[in-house]
Amino acid sequence: MHTLHAVASSTLSLPTDSYIYSITPSAPGTFAAISSDDSLRVFDAANLDRGSVVSNATHAGVTALRSFGVGGSQLLATGGRDGKVKVWDVRAGKSVVEMQTERAAPVLSVACNAETNIIVAGTELVSSQAVVAFWDIRSPQKISLQYVESHNDDITELQYHPTRSNILLSGSTDGLVNIYDTTIADEDEALVQVINHGSVHHAGFLSEHAIFALSHDELFSVHPATNPDDAAQAPEPVQFGDLRDPLGCEYVAQLCLGAQGMYIAAGNKMEKQLDLVPLVSGDSWSLDRENLWRLPGAHGEEVVRSVCLDEQSQSVFTCGEDGYVRAWKPAEGGDSSVQSGSGSAKARPKEKKKDRYKPY
Repeated sequence: MHTLHAVASSTLSLPTDSYIYSITPSAPGTFAAISSDDSLRVFDAANLDRGSVVSNATHAGVTALRSFGVGGSQLLATGGRDGKVKVWDVRAGKSVVEMQTERAAPVLSVACNAETNIIVAGTELVSSQAVVAFWDIRSPQKISLQYVESHNDDITELQYHPTRSNILLSGSTDGLVNIYDTTIADEDEALVQVINHGSVHHAGFLSEHAIFALSHDELFSVHPATNPDDAAQAPEPVQFGDLRDPLGCEYVAQLCLGAQGMYIAAGNKMEKQLDLVPLVSGDSWSLDRENLWRLPGAHGEEVVRSVCLDEQSQSVFTCGEDGYVRAWKPAEGGDSSVQSGSGSAKARPKEKKKDRYKPY
């Protein structure tokens, strides 16, 4: 086991009792954050207190944040319960593109494809319909494509394939992870793979040929990405089951991918710690618990919401329901930096809030 130590922490000047939902890389050396006060902020990785407010009111209920680099521009995309998706120019400090779902269906997830100028949103279930909606940001007034039958509950995850800009993954609380060829308008024909996992908290591509799924009750699995043009039998998925017992955690925040590896971010509120457990591939997939990185103190008794592994600064950044962003590094002269990829000061008091595997 290796240890990371908190070297900085900041509330980003947020109002008291705010949650920080998500952080994501913005321009080099900077990160963006969305929070329960519906603000969008950016901060400096080298100095967490050096930052700015892009918007104090991104949405009536912000839900999603993604980086969206187009032509060297410093852009961010957000989604909200107001049924809108917005693109923000950080340097200008304003929204430059705005899109709207049909019937103002609340947006729960967003994915961006800079290569094709496409933004896609996954909606909440409204009138028995959950929609995967696509826009070309050059023509934001109209939806360019919709898939409306593949999910029958809230769409919680969207992600593009790492190398194929026409392949999109979606995950839903209906238990399905779907893979689409987005060059095909007909929804039945566009659906190239379906994985039945359980209510999806997070899902995505581990590589060009592997997909992970994490459920809301911490069930985890890794599946081969099937190729419809390849008649060879795909390998069996690896079912890890409930990660809480084997990892000694209470919840799994997310899976972090970096240039040098993949990590399961597993939190324990009672023990006030977060572990980054390597997920390794070989003949199969396994968890390397011997070489986990522990973040002692984490965010106290509050849930860690988001983790970023920063290659440039060789640091780990976390945010949570205590309203803090924290930066972590190995101790001087200690372990080498955690290999990276997507701080513990005294937390301020806060009031608790109610909180078919079948390829086609």
